[in-house]
Parts: sequence; C-alpha cells; structure tokens
Amino acid sequence: MIAVRQRDLQGEDAALLGAVGLVQRSREMRWPAYAALVTSLALVSFTLGFTALYLTPAGSTTAIWWPAAGTSAILYLVYRGPRWQVLVIVAAVAALSNVLIGRPPEFALWASIVVVSELVVFAWVLGPQGRSAMLATSRGLLRFIVAVVSAALTVGLVGMLGFFLLTGAEPLVSFVALVPSHLSALLLIVPIALVPLPRRPRGQTLELVLQVTLTTMVTLLVFAPFQTEAIGALLFPFFGWAAVRFVPIVATVELVVLGAVGSVLTVLGGGPYAEPDPDVSATLLIQVYLLSIALTVQFITVVRSERAELRAENERRATLLRGGFVGSQVGSMFVRAEPGASPRILEINEVAAELVEPDWFDPLILAWLDSGVDDLTSEALLADGRTVQLHGRRVPTADGDTVLGLQIVDISDFVAAQEAMAHAVERERRVADELRELARQKDDFVSAVSHELRTPITSIVGFAEELHDTATDDQRQASEIIVRNAARLTEMVEELLELGRMTAPNPVRETSSLDFTAIVRDAVIDQSATAREARVTVETDFCPDPTLVVGNANALGRIATNLLANAIKFAPAEGSVRVATACADGTVRLTIDDSGPGISDADHPRVFERFFRSADAAKRQTPGTGLGLSIVKSLVELLEGRIDIERSSLGGARMVVTLPRATDAVESDGAPVAAATPA
Repeated sequence: MIAVRQRDLQGEDAALLGAVGLVQRSREMRWPAYAALVTSLALVSFTLGFTALYLTPAGSTTAIWWPAAGTSAILYLVYRGPRWQVLVIVAAVAALSNVLIGRPPEFALWASIVVVSELVVFAWVLGPQGRSAMLATSRGLLRFIVAVVSAALTVGLVGMLGFFLLTGAEPLVSFVALVPSHLSALLLIVPIALVPLPRRPRGQTLELVLQVTLTTMVTLLVFAPFQTEAIGALLFPFFGWAAVRFVPIVATVELVVLGAVGSVLTVLGGGPYAEPDPDVSATLLIQVYLLSIALTVQFITVVRSERAELRAENERRATLLRGGFVGSQVGSMFVRAEPGASPRILEINEVAAELVEPDWFDPLILAWLDSGVDDLTSEALLADGRTVQLHGRRVPTADGDTVLGLQIVDISDFVAAQEAMAHAVERERRVADELRELARQKDDFVSAVSHELRTPITSIVGFAEELHDTATDDQRQASEIIVRNAARLTEMVEELLELGRMTAPNPVRETSSLDFTAIVRDAVIDQSATAREARVTVETDFCPDPTLVVGNANALGRIATNLLANAIKFAPAEGSVRVATACADGTVRLTIDDSGPGISDADHPRVFERFFRSADAAKRQTPGTGLGLSIVKSLVELLEGRIDIERSSLGGARMVVTLPRATDAVESDGAPVAAATPA
C-alpha cells in the first residue's frame, strides 16, 4: 500500500492523521500513570465543584457554571474498572462539595442523584469509543452534541424537581439556570478527552506563544471589571486562529480557560454580562456566550480534521495513479485531438513511448475519431514485426476538443504462442487421424484373418469329431486334444469376429423385445456340461416376472454366456456360481457371483480392456484371449446399459449387468416391437 508522506500536507494537518484522543491513550497507560490520571480527575472535580458552589451569587441556589460536570464525564470515559465504581466516586465528590459548602445533607444527596443521572444519560447516548478520536468527524461531533444536550436536559429535569421539593423554588427558573451551566461545561471540557491528540505536534512555538498571549489579553479585556461594553465578539478571531493553525487540544484548553475566567470575572462584576437586563440572568447570558464560541471552535476543528483525512486520501490516490501510470508495465498515454490537427500527446510513459510510431499511430487515431465511437480496441503491426493491441476511450472537453486515454500492450509473445498452439493442434489432429487409420487397418486385418480362419477350423473340427468317433483307444487321446484345441480356436475366432462387428462404422442388428431371463436360463443350460467337468455348482435365482429388454438375441446370449463361462472358468473345483435376475425401477438386472479369487484392485480399472490378462500367475494359467469381458462391456453399452464389478459374498467377483426394461416398448396387444439399434 502506498503511504502518504506527512510533509505533503501543510501545517498541523499532517499531525492529525490517525491521531487518537485521551480516551484511547488512557487504554495504553501503565498503571501508575493511569492511577495518577484518575486520582487527578477526581480531585479536580471536587475542587471545581466546591469552587463553583463557593462563587454562587448570593440568593441563588445554582452555580453560574458547573465545570465539575465536564471533568466527571472525562473520568467516566477513561475509567477502566466497573462503571458503578466511577459513579460512586462522582456521587461522593458531588455530595462532599455540597456538605463542605454548608448545604443540608438532603441537598447533598439530591446533588449526587443529579450528577449520576447526568453521567449515565451522557455515556449512554455517547456510546462506546472506537479506536480513533470521536471529535475528528462530523458524525462524532453530532453524536457528542446530542449526548451533551440529553445530559443537560436530564440535569434540568431532575434538578428542578429536587429544588422544588427541597426549597420550593420555581421549577422553570431552576431548569433555565441548571441546563446552560451544565451544557456549556460538558461542551467546553469533555472535548479534552475526545479531540485528536497528535503524539508529535509540530513546533510553531513562537506563533503559539503569540496567540495565547493575545487571546489572554483580549479575554481579560472583555471581562474586565471596568468594562461593560458588549465586545465579546473580539475573541472569535483568536479562537478561530487557534482552531485553524494548531492542534485541536490548544483551542479546547483555551475554551476551558475562557469558561473559567469568564464565569469568575462575571461573578465578580466584570464584563458585559455582570449587569444584564433585569429579565435575563447573568448565568444564562455567559453560558450562551460560551456555548456559541465552543460550538464554532468544535465545528472548525472537526472540519479541519476531515479535510486532512480527505487530502491524505486524495494524495494516496494521486500517488497510486502516478505509480500506476509511470511505473506500469503497460503502455499508457493521454492524447488531445483537435479538429483539423494531428493528435497531440499530453502524457506518455516509457513503455508507450517505445511502442508508438507516428506512421501507424496517427492514422489509427484519426480513423477512430472519424468513426464516432467512444471506445477503441485495435491491433497494429510495428515495423520490427511486433504486434501491439490498443484499448482507448475518448472524453469530450468543454472547449470542443477530445482527450483520449489509451493503453498499449505488446502482444507479440501472445500472438506467437497462439500461432504455435495452432500448429500444435494441427499436428495433433494429423497424428490422431493417422492413429485412427492404423486402428481401422488393424480391425480390418483381424476381421479378415478371422473370416479366413473360420472355414479351415470348421473343417478341422468336423474331421476331428469324425476321427474321434472311429478312433481306437490309442488314437482317442490324440483326437480329444485336436477337438479341444479346435474348439478353443473356434471360440477365439468368434470373439474376434464379434469384436470386428462392434467396431464397424454402423454396427446395426435387428432387435425386438426379449425375455432376458429366458436367454440367461438357456446360457446356464449350455454351460452346464462345462460346469460339471469343472466340478462347479451353478445356482439360479430367476425373477418370476417377465424381464423384457430391447435387444438382439445373439448379443444378449453372448453377454450371459461370456459372464457365466468366465465365472465357471475362475471358480475352483467344488466351488460355486450363483446366477440371478431381477426387476427394479424400470431396469432388468443380471447378477453373477463366483467363489473364485476375485479381481484385485490393481486389475479393476483394466479388466474391460481388450486382450487384458491379469499379471497374477494363478490367473494367467487359466486359458483365455482377454476379449470376453471387453465384448460384454461393449454389447451392454450399445444396449444403453451398464456393467459393474463388486465383491461377491461367495468370496470372488460379482458382475452386475443393468439394462433398461422394455415395458414401454411393448404394444397393448402384447406383440414385440422390433427396431434397428446398435449391437
């Protein structure tokens, strides 16, 4: 984040940035300093209260000014302990002041109630203090004024009730006397704790001494015993001087001094308010005068604090913009376009200066202006072969010209990368086409070889079976070997042919609605001899309801036969295989469990690949081509079904085939609906 240098701000404004008040400072004080602060405030409150009561004009029940209200409020704000403790301290100070001055105990008690009520209302309306000085913003000042007015009104109401009950004084007179004295005290004294307190105030010692001296002299002149003219306005320029030129605490302290000196001298018969109109009390006049100066000074100091913050924010933004413009890795520039003249560059950074050339830049800008559009996005090819991209926006000015804001980006590397990517994609496409062609040629070769092998293998099987029937006992063993291996060759050729049909461009077969359970039952019967030879028990659990699916009988039969044969093949001697069909949720499910070794986690992802054989030594001894499960998966997917592998409760593998049920494909009269679908 770019920091603003304080020397960029003038006078004391720099010291106001981030400054906290006495309330915030007190939270960081060590215990001895904090204890001294609290004790001092309590003693000052007692002294001011006693003095104010002592200087109360003869015949009056209220003091002309009650500064103890302000110091008590500061004590409440800085106190770090339980709030009830500070309320007890304030009540005790008020009661003691009244007792020592000679007032009755009940009067002292009621005075305690008044000051405690005032403090509670003031603190409640003021609210909690944040991390910065409250009187540094207009919102904080407004909340402070509302709190002061609320507290003063509370004093007036509670006090007039007490005076009426204790002395029989006129309530309205008591109210008018109490409210201004407490209002001005709070407004003049409490800001000491709420205005910003810079840790390092600037010097200006000579100017400060001069201002304090002149303000003191004018104050003494305004409230001098020999002076009765209304010249109180003379003090306004001097307090304005303090508010504008120095830190806020200077004007705040001067206001407190003014309140004390003005009140005392007025009581002693000095100044323009000592002999007022008989209908207006001196208390009211002096308090109104103090309030007017206090409000004026507070508004000036708040505006000054906000101005300092605003200037700092503007400076931060300007610094950010300057850093972003000059040090940017993107070319930036501002151009003024005047009618009938070439574009004139107002500001340009180094990156843009390196890229801009009049040969291409001027025609592009003129064409943009002639187009009438406000935004520009264009590309240009430089003489050295680089490519740049321009983004711009134009803003009309009051004098009829146009200012253009432009960003220029060198996209040569991006263009080169795009061209390289295009070449790479084209190369990959050619490689993919070559691979597809090789795969097609391989499939054609396998299909052709399989067709060529089918005829001689059929002849071998036929003659081998005939020889087996007529062979002697010595020849029968050889004929059995020939028949068995010829059958294996036949099975492998059929699988290769089936694989070729599925990889054909349009593998289409005639389909109809078939009972899958019936097809599975036929497969179990066909594999029963193989199961007996392997000493494997085949258990069945078929669904009693019709299990209609849309498909081809040969394809469905191959699915059932391949899975069942595979289960029997891997089941151990005396093992078992369980075959079940079921209907659920619009699907037909075939489940085949075996008690064999199962499928390992390593083989699971590849078990449906073509020609895949497990690396397990025991499984590799089992004969097979590695095509059976691959063919099953392809047939199932062509029938819009799926096949899943799970662990079987028998200890081996469980194959689950799920196909869509064909209930919607059967007409109302029960006749099957035939359709051509992929095999």
